[in-house]
Amino acid sequence: MSGNRWDTAGVPHKGWTCVDVVDLRADGGPADETDYATCQMCGNEKIRYVHIMEHPGLDENFEVGCVCAEKMSDDYEGPRRREARLRNRAARRTRWLQRKWRVSAKGNSFLNLEGYNLVVYPTKTKRWGFKIGDRFGPRTYPTANEAKLALFDDFWAATQDDDRLWSSD
Repeated sequence: MSGNRWDTAGVPHKGWTCVDVVDLRADGGPADETDYATCQMCGNEKIRYVHIMEHPGLDENFEVGCVCAEKMSDDYEGPRRREARLRNRAARRTRWLQRKWRVSAKGNSFLNLEGYNLVVYPTKTKRWGFKIGDRFGPRTYPTANEAKLALFDDFWAATQDDDRLWSSD
């Protein structure tokens, strides 16, 4: 449902909790191909970072923008901080392929980051895989760059709170 729900009877204005924030362009696609969301609280039609809000008095979650998330949760730092983290992730993912990847003696591309050995390698089936330390990625990919981006996604999910890794890259 879209439109302005701030004036709708029965829709609470406060007491909401953010359960997740989603970047609709997390895959790094171009802006003109992004399917933006509409804020379910104010009706803004161009929301890239969707804050999923829940309220104990309602069965449905609302998908809203940052400003509405702030007002609904009465938290004027958390939503901006969560959105900034996603913005930083998107920028880092964009730069990931331009990093200075080294080549191992076996011919595999790799990075060593703060004790983590990140490797992208060709498989016997002419596809590409990755590994983080001794842990292999769950899938293979058609190109080395797709494997590198999947490696980024997996590595980010596991280490996003580690400031040693993400504070200066």
